[in-house]
Amino acid sequence: MTKGQDPFSGAQFSRAVQEVDVEADVEAGGREPFVDADLYDYEYRRRRADVTFYRHLARNRMEFGAGPILDLACGSGRLLVPLLRDGHELVGIDRSAEMLAAAARRIRRLALARRRRCTLVRADIRDYAVHRKATLAIAAFHSVQHLTEDEDFVRFLRRTRASMVRGAWLAFDVLPPDPSWLGRDSNRRWGRTLLRHPKTRQRFVYTTNHTFDADRRLLHMRLYYQPVDEKGRPAGQERVLRLCHRQFWPSDVERMLRLAGFRPTEIFGSFDGRLLAEEPEAADEHVYVAVAK
Repeated sequence: MTKGQDPFSGAQFSRAVQEVDVEADVEAGGREPFVDADLYDYEYRRRRADVTFYRHLARNRMEFGAGPILDLACGSGRLLVPLLRDGHELVGIDRSAEMLAAAARRIRRLALARRRRCTLVRADIRDYAVHRKATLAIAAFHSVQHLTEDEDFVRFLRRTRASMVRGAWLAFDVLPPDPSWLGRDSNRRWGRTLLRHPKTRQRFVYTTNHTFDADRRLLHMRLYYQPVDEKGRPAGQERVLRLCHRQFWPSDVERMLRLAGFRPTEIFGSFDGRLLAEEPEAADEHVYVAVAK
């Protein structure tokens, strides 16, 4: 598959999504996985490559001009706190009260000088305001994929462009659409993992499955948490969380970036700095960097 190809053309996908209340699924899919911040942080505690990448990017950007960094959809501070430790000034924006509370707890453990360089704002990344325009904005860990319509994505981009100085950098990542993965049997459970809740110590068996709406390019995932006893036997009612992601391809993203006042500069196929154009088939992330015109 080349850079500009549409990965969905000609592919066959399950139509089980027709059984889903799509609008309710979209709303819940951007909210339910972020209610339990402790569990979220535990599950993604080993995800560090993106943090390292964005820390290097921030360091490089500040060589051209210092200023505030926007951490858009900052969540529990997984990226925000390392950037504060690096000495940057941060504005963290998220709509989840639970995730922002977790971020605030992390920030309170920092030295006073670093705490003073951070502002947390509860807001939608499509509609927020800042007091000082930023020189860098980052939306990490597939956050923009919760923007499920082109209009939502362009609105986010335009709001961000209005919050940045000319020449500022915008960076974000999306999970590449993989037809073979999207077309998995939706009646099976995948990714079976045994885990223990970091606070309650309850043991769970975690599995997932999904359906894909090829017309709207929406991935409807279900995350299953089955409580089990010490012998692995079911021990209570299974908890089901919804997660909904829009699937983007570079041609979609580049077009909307230009429409919103950005000039795409680089698209990486991994957080190791490999350009997407060099090995498009091997890409495990699509990481975009653009300049505010």
